[in-house]
Amino acid sequence: MTRVRSDRCRQLMERLSRYVDGDLGGVERRSLVAHLRRCPCCDSMAESLKQTVSLCRDASSTRLPTAVRARAKARVAALLVSGSKTVNRARPPKRTAR
Repeated sequence: MTRVRSDRCRQLMERLSRYVDGDLGGVERRSLVAHLRRCPCCDSMAESLKQTVSLCRDASSTRLPTAVRARAKARVAALLVSGSKTVNRARPPKRTAR
């Protein structure tokens, strides 16, 4: 695991998610990029976060199989029909030792 070394690193790590999402403005972004170029620890963290975000985005674009979607829709419909009642798939009661 990569260790954050300084207070400056800690401050920049708090903004890293916004950087990866492209939500940092000019000066703040340039400052963070300059730090990443000088600090292998923070650069490693940034690259790791970029890869994680990319994998999550790729996974979310995969469609579930038709049968799974149909079961999910049916389950949601059953929950909506039941109103405030909880549709409970309770486990059978545990048997006690005799």
